[in-house]
Amino acid sequence: WLAFNTKNPKLADKRVRQAINFAIDKKFILETILGGINNRATGPLAGGSPYYSGEVEKYDLNLARATKLLDEAGLKPGANGVRLTLDIDAIPGNADLKTIQEYLKPTLAKVGIEVNIRQSPDFPSWARRVSSQQFEMTLDSVWNWGDPVIGVHRTWLSTNIKPGVIWSNTQSYSNPKVDEWLAAAGQEMNLAKRKELYKQVQKVVVDECPVAFLYEQTFYEAYSTKVANAPAGIWGQIDGMTETTVKA
Repeated sequence: WLAFNTKNPKLADKRVRQAINFAIDKKFILETILGGINNRATGPLAGGSPYYSGEVEKYDLNLARATKLLDEAGLKPGANGVRLTLDIDAIPGNADLKTIQEYLKPTLAKVGIEVNIRQSPDFPSWARRVSSQQFEMTLDSVWNWGDPVIGVHRTWLSTNIKPGVIWSNTQSYSNPKVDEWLAAAGQEMNLAKRKELYKQVQKVVVDECPVAFLYEQTFYEAYSTKVANAPAGIWGQIDGMTETTVKA
C-alpha cells in the first residue's frame, strides 16, 4: 500500500488522501508493472481472509474526481500547475516498490501533485524515517498473518501509535469507533458478529484513507519432481518439513 502520514499538515485532510488514491491506476500497476500475477487489494483485510469485505470504495482511476477533491480541499493549482509537493519513500531493495514509486511521480502530476522520490540506503534508514513519522508518503508491505488480531489490529489501533516501532500504526491513524470495533472483534466468539465488526472497520478505514491499498502480493513455489510430500501449508517452504523427503 501507499501509506500517508495523517499528522502531516499536507495530508491531514482525508480529501487529499482520497484524491491521491483516485489518481492512481491500480489496473495499470497490476497488469503492466506487476505482470498480472497479483490480486487487487481493497482494504485492511486480504481477500483470502474469512473476515474480508468487498463492500468498500474501490478507488478506481478517476482523475476528474481526484481533481474535484483537491479543489474542495482548497488546493488550487499555481501558475506552474502544481497544487502540492510531496515526498515519497519506499522499502529499499524491493524492485516492484521502486518501480511503483517511480510510476507515481508522473501519474500524480496529472492532478497537480509534484512528487519527490526519496531513496533510503538501507532498510534501517527507511524504518527509522517511517517509524518516527519523518515521512509524507511511503510504499510499504505489511502481512495480515493468520488472524486479524495478530496482523491487522496493529496498523489501525490508536494505542499502537508507537514512534520508533516500524510496522505499528506509523500512519498515526486514530478513530475511536475503529478502536472500539477492533477491541470487540478481538473478543467476539460468534463468527457472524465478528465478521460484521470487521466489515465496519474496513468500510471506515477505506473511507478515511490513511493508506491507498494497491495489491496483494502473490508467492509461488516450485519443487523438483524428486521431492515427495512437499510442504502444503500456508507457510510454504518455511513450514515444517518433517514428512518431506527426496526420492532416490
